[in-house]
Amino acid sequence: MLVVDDDRIVAEMYRLALTRAGHDVSVASDGEMGLEMASSVRPDFMFLDMRMPKMGGVEVLKSLAAAEGTRDIPVVMLSNYDEPGLVRECLKLGAKEYLVKAGTNPADLGRIVSQWVGAPEK
Repeated sequence: MLVVDDDRIVAEMYRLALTRAGHDVSVASDGEMGLEMASSVRPDFMFLDMRMPKMGGVEVLKSLAAAEGTRDIPVVMLSNYDEPGLVRECLKLGAKEYLVKAGTNPADLGRIVSQWVGAPEK
């Protein structure tokens, strides 16, 4: 699994919550790094922040959808912005969900992953 978020504290909080839920988690600190890691590691799932330096979430999502090796990775967007136009665009580009960080408990992230890819193997 891959978490892509430029806020180190948020990324670490998500990594810890997902690790506790039984997932192996890698973290990328910006969109370019996230896209590179998605292409090389081919994670089974991604949480992707919207606004990041170098390459934003929408750009990453477009690039993932355009590449044969990454288009099937389930992606859930995590953002501080609840803008209806962004939500529609992300879902149209293939994101499974669009979650607002303020309304998302990190402890719920494992359940969200399980909805899309099943529970982690123990």
